[in-house]
This record gives sequence, C-alpha cells and structure tokens, in this order.
Amino acid sequence: MSEEDVKILAELKKDLEEKIMKMEKELMLLKTSLKLVDEALAKVSFKPASKIVEEGIEKKTFEETYEEVFQIKSKSGEDLGNIYVGKNIIKIVPREDLKLSIKTSPFQSFFIERVLEKMKKKDEEEVARKKKSPDEVIDYTIETDGDLIKEIIIRNVKDETRIREIRSVVRWTFERMLEKMSKTT
Repeated sequence: MSEEDVKILAELKKDLEEKIMKMEKELMLLKTSLKLVDEALAKVSFKPASKIVEEGIEKKTFEETYEEVFQIKSKSGEDLGNIYVGKNIIKIVPREDLKLSIKTSPFQSFFIERVLEKMKKKDEEEVARKKKSPDEVIDYTIETDGDLIKEIIIRNVKDETRIREIRSVVRWTFERMLEKMSKTT
C-alpha cells in the first residue's frame, strides 16, 4: 500500500468518525425532543405521541398475544379487574363499574410517579450505561374515558420481578382508590 493510499484511508477514517459523532449527537437531540413531546402530551392525555398512532392496531393484536390473565382481587376478595400479561407487555383493565379516575389518589402520585416513572428512570439510566437499548425502556399509556381509567398498557416489561411488583402495586393502588372514593360519597 502506497503512502498516498494510507493518507487517503486516514482521511476517510477521520471523516467517518466525524460523521458518526455528528449522527450520535443528532440522535441524542432527537431522543430528547421526543421525550419533551411525550412529556407535554402526557400532561394532556397520558399517551406518548408514538403510542397514539399505534393505539388502534395494538388493541386488535394484543388480545391475541397475551399469555396469562390474572384477576385483580382486593384483600377481601372483591374483583377489581384483570391483568393480561403477554410477551414484554402488560395490560391492566379495571372493572368498568368501579369507575376509577386518574385523579383519585394514589393513582398519579404513587402508581405513575413512584412506580412506573421510577422503573422508566432506572431503565433510562441503564441505557446511558449501555446496559439496555433505548427500545427496552419501560413505557406506558393510559386509556381513559374522560377521567375514568379504561386500561393501562405497559410495554417492555420482561423481568418477572417487575411483573409481580406491578401486579401487587395495581391491587394496592386500586384498593386505596376505592377507599378514597367511598369516603367522598
């Protein structure tokens, strides 16, 4: 290989490294922008922008893909709804006549902020440490009818420990919500 060829290859390598750095920076900016849009949208509808588009398709395919169904039972044995567990996805459907509202405590303060958001933050930290890819970060959408919870879909739940934790936390949260609702009526 001539000295001229080596010089050309060295320049090519430098150009490729610069392009890679520029693309990585652009990707980081895009992810940050997407996160900001999702957060702004969450304040309005609890749904990340990407999930609003997918919602119709997912409803049809999820019912075919769940592997297990668990009843959500209160400590007294009352039926609170169902949890459907599929491959990397959980769907939580409260019993319709319970009329659970996203505004009833501790739904937002505990279930969303202290459980799901904490799991999401932990996943994002693992992405930063390159232990997980960005598409493995836990994500969720909450479908409502007005303020009433119709279903909660949690994606990227692979760990059996997390599945058990979510099942337990959902039961506890729904029980506390019902207690609050009965005190106000």
